Parts: sequence; structure tokens; C-alpha cells
Amino acid sequence: MITVFVASLIRTMDATQPEATAVAVRDGIILGVGTLETLSPWLDSDEYIIDHSFANKVLTPGLIDPHVHPMLPALLTQMPFIAPDEWDLPTGFFPSVATPEGYWNALAAAFDQHTGDDPFFTWGYQPMFHGPLTRTDLDRRISGDKPVVVWDRSFHGIYMNSAALAWFGITDVHSLATTPGARDCADLATGHFWEAGLESLMAGIQRQFLTPEKMMRGLGVFAAMVRKGGITTIADMGLGLMIAPEQELGMQKAAFDDPSCGFRVLSVPIETTFVADGSSTEQMFARIEAMQADTTGGNVQVTKHLKLMADGAFYSQGFKLCTPGYIDGHEGEWIVPPAVTEQIAKAAWNKGYQLHMHCNGDEGAKFSVGLVADCLEEKPRFDHRFTMEHWGYSTEEQNRRAAALGVQISGQPFYLRILGDKYADVGMGYDRAHAMARFNTVLRYGMNLALHSDCPMAPLEPLELARTAVHRRTLDGNVVGPEERITVEQALRAITIDAAWNLGLEETIGSIRAGKSADFTVLDRDPLTDLDHATVLGTVYRGAIVHDAMS
Repeated sequence: MITVFVASLIRTMDATQPEATAVAVRDGIILGVGTLETLSPWLDSDEYIIDHSFANKVLTPGLIDPHVHPMLPALLTQMPFIAPDEWDLPTGFFPSVATPEGYWNALAAAFDQHTGDDPFFTWGYQPMFHGPLTRTDLDRRISGDKPVVVWDRSFHGIYMNSAALAWFGITDVHSLATTPGARDCADLATGHFWEAGLESLMAGIQRQFLTPEKMMRGLGVFAAMVRKGGITTIADMGLGLMIAPEQELGMQKAAFDDPSCGFRVLSVPIETTFVADGSSTEQMFARIEAMQADTTGGNVQVTKHLKLMADGAFYSQGFKLCTPGYIDGHEGEWIVPPAVTEQIAKAAWNKGYQLHMHCNGDEGAKFSVGLVADCLEEKPRFDHRFTMEHWGYSTEEQNRRAAALGVQISGQPFYLRILGDKYADVGMGYDRAHAMARFNTVLRYGMNLALHSDCPMAPLEPLELARTAVHRRTLDGNVVGPEERITVEQALRAITIDAAWNLGLEETIGSIRAGKSADFTVLDRDPLTDLDHATVLGTVYRGAIVHDAMS
């Protein structure tokens, strides 16, 4: 039977037919788009029902977030958030805390609410808002005998007190991990671990948070966040980030493989897991291909995509900058040695994989764009869609070269929102800080642009990502780099059809046209004319209403 959804307006994101008021669906596939009158040939061909659920609502293509990390929100929502930006989660509302005094007061209050013998963990610390933090500070101001662990806003760094070091079994440098860079990214005196140094903590973190029962509950929280954001497709850009990719994939299939969850998952393995466990490139591809076979036709799928890592985190200023570098002289970090990434990238390129490069600073951009050029020289490929993920700070010239090489961008606009004011004063200076998230430049040079949350680096709210890219307003309300603002239509494309292109799924999702999956987001108004006030009311996934919040 055919179901016809009628709406006050359907924004199709299809240039040939940008607007409609009715869409016919059968077996989860769109048959036709238009009006009840123009759909009559289909309605004459089969039994049908007309669904008026959205008669006074607006439909858009199902929103897409092409870069998330399901395991991280599943883990982090097990702890209180104390962050510069507010978070409204299924686990509670956490207000913005943006001063040092406010942070220490909130940290003490959250610690006082903690019960049991397990270590106290919290997430969201950002030194430019919250001030310095050391092992001694935590011992003195929070607890000298109970383990306290503070995860920073970037997720790429952890601070802990003396009792937490003991809980993790870290007594001296010899108790640290021996993986590349692990000992270089750990400071026992201050209790600070970052980037590769986190490998020394993974066993304890897994013991505390990554039990099957806790993670399945956490993935349920994550799924609620996805549906609330109006999202019908996500890409996990880091399968294997916390645990073995096969184990994580099993959890994802248990949580999301039934389409009733309301969204599809593209799971992209990350190179760091194979580097850490010592897999050769041949072993890596064999494992990925086994996961591809295991997910063929499922709602959770591993396909020919691979995530690579260049420079460090943006929120912690671990990213790499070209001359003149950082104002204070620090240098940032490579997450994986560039020579290792280059070897893996070229092997994957030669096997036809679509590559996604985590890339934050302009030195990371320089390396990454150069790597694309080297790959093309060794083995030319058409429509390779090498994707720069985040693209936090890049130069005009790097964008121009990236475009010439056929690169596409998956950008994270919340760097600008959270850090645009702070980085102007600390680390980068006004000119470079205001040129973060250079998305108008990306589009001006003809590159495909998608917007992502990198959740938990930003909330799972594509409409908010779009608003940030359009307005470029910081937390303090300042507009920075106005020349890099993009239009509302460009922003909507970046969370629908252009995000689908980014993932190689444009023939299936991203617009409302005949032949595509019947994935829709339900809004209270037209986002093209009133993006600032548009609100998600629900979603339709494969023709089924799965998140009905209409009132």
C-alpha cells in the first residue's frame, strides 16, 4: 500500500523541484513528489492512504550528521557535564559554566553528589574558560583521598588527582604505555595526560565505563539524542576509538541494527586502533573487509571508508600551526606520526577506499593536502572524495590547492562558536582566530561542504550547526570573520544533500525525490526563511514515523 504524506511545505533540496506539498511512499522508498493531483498516476496504480500527521508542518530531507562518535556520548553521559556551553541531554540539563570560580564551585558540588567507591569523573573542562588545573589543585580543592578525573572539553586530555593516578595503577614513568608517543604526552607531576598519553588510561576507563550493560544503556541515550536532533543518518568517524572495532561494531549492531531505532549508521574504522594493536596494513584491511561482509545490507554498515589522523585537538590547542605558530611558542601534537599515516593512507588509497582525515590546524592541513597530491601522483583516481574532517584553521592557499586536488570538506563550526573570542586573545591572535571555519572560502573554490557535530564536541543538532555557519556568532554574541559566513541555503545543503555526497550516499539520501529512501525531518516552520526559529518536531525513517513529537 502507498502512503502519501501531506505537508504545508516540503523542502526537497532537489533543484529541479525545490518545493512540494505531498510525497508518496511505498516499502520505505519515495515513489513521487509533488501535490495530491500530480501524484494521481501512482495513486491510481495501488491502494493508498493519505497521512495528515504533518498537514500543517514542514518536511525536509532527513538531516545527516556525517561525523559523530556514538561511543563517546554513551560513555560521557554517564558523568556530569561542566562545560562552557550548556547541554540539554536525556540525562539532564547542564548549564553553561564559563568562569574559573564557577567551575570550581560546580566541580565541588558535583563531587559532593557522587556516591560509591568508583572514581568521580566529569567532562567539559576548558582551561581558557576555567583556568589552570593540576593534580595538586584537585588534591587540595576537591579530594585528597578519593579518585577525581576531569576529562577536558576536547576529549583529547585528562587531568586527575593523586588518588586517581593510584587507581589507574600509575606510579612512575615505567607504568605508562609504551605505544608511540604515550610517554611524551603524560605529565605525572601535574596529573595531565593528552593525545597518545591517554593510552595509559584506557584499561581503567574500559573497566569503569565500557561494560556491555553500561554501554548499551549509553547507546540508548545517544539514540535519543540523534532522534531529538531530527537526524536520520549518522557516520561514526572512529570505529575502534575506545575498544576493538569488532567489539564496538557488535554493540552498534545490537543497539541500532533494527531500523526502528530511527536512523542508519555508517561505521568508519579509525587508523589509531590498528596502530595501537600493531596490526600490519594487510591485517588491517582483512579485519575491515570482514566487518564489511558482516554488515552488508544491515542498518549499521561498514563500507570502504577509513578514518586517518593528523594533528591534535582544537579545544586543547593541540593542533599544529605553521609559522608563526602559537603566540606562547608551544607546538601542538601529531596524533599519529605522519610517516605512519602516510603509509596507511597510500595503501588504502590504492585499494579504492574513501579517506577521511582528522585535520585541525594549518600545519595539519599542509600535511594532509600534500598527502592527497602524493596519492594522486602515485595512482590517479577520479571522484576520490578525500575528505578533510573538521578543517578548523586553514589558509586561503591551502583551500585553493585542496580544491584543485578534488578534496571535500566536512567542517565543524562549533570551534568558532566556543573558541572564536578566546583564541583571538590566547594562542592565535585575532586574524587567525577569526578565520577559523573558513567555509565561505571552501564553497568559493567549489569544494563540497558538509557540517558535522563531532559529537560530543558539539550537540547533535544539525540546525544549530547550520545557524552557527550562517551567523558566525560566538558564545559572547560577537560575529567573527563575517566574510566567511555562508547562506542559509548553503547551510541546509551542508546538513542534507551535500552531507550525503560527503559520505557517498547521495543516490540514497539527502533530498526528497523519487527513488530515494523516505527519510524526512519534521519542522514547525520553513528553515529556508526562518532558520533561527525552526524547531525539530519529529522524523520519518524509511517511511515510518519513528519520533512523533507533534503537538
